[in-house]
Amino acid sequence: MDEGQMIRVNLHEQLGGRPQRGPRWMTWLAMAASLVVGVTLFLLAASLALILIPVVMIVGAVAAWRLRSRLKAAGFGRPDPFAAQRRPAERVDVIDAEYRIIEPGEPPRR
Repeated sequence: MDEGQMIRVNLHEQLGGRPQRGPRWMTWLAMAASLVVGVTLFLLAASLALILIPVVMIVGAVAAWRLRSRLKAAGFGRPDPFAAQRRPAERVDVIDAEYRIIEPGEPPRR
């Protein structure tokens, strides 16, 4: 294509010419408004967290308590689940051995 046949789009002209800087007070107003919106969103999120975190913890504790009571009613409850299990008294798991120090250069025993 020739240079004369190419389609040219000048977006700069369509936007009203040379971009101009707005007044300084408008810039400060926009920054202040964005700061107010940001602080408001932060305070909203923090207040929701202060309300929801204890509610979720209480609901979780009630659910765990109900689950534990249902498991105990079904016969799966132990009074202390973290207590060490006792081994039967008749079984002894002791291996008796004789130890001695092997010196370097000592021939192996057969």
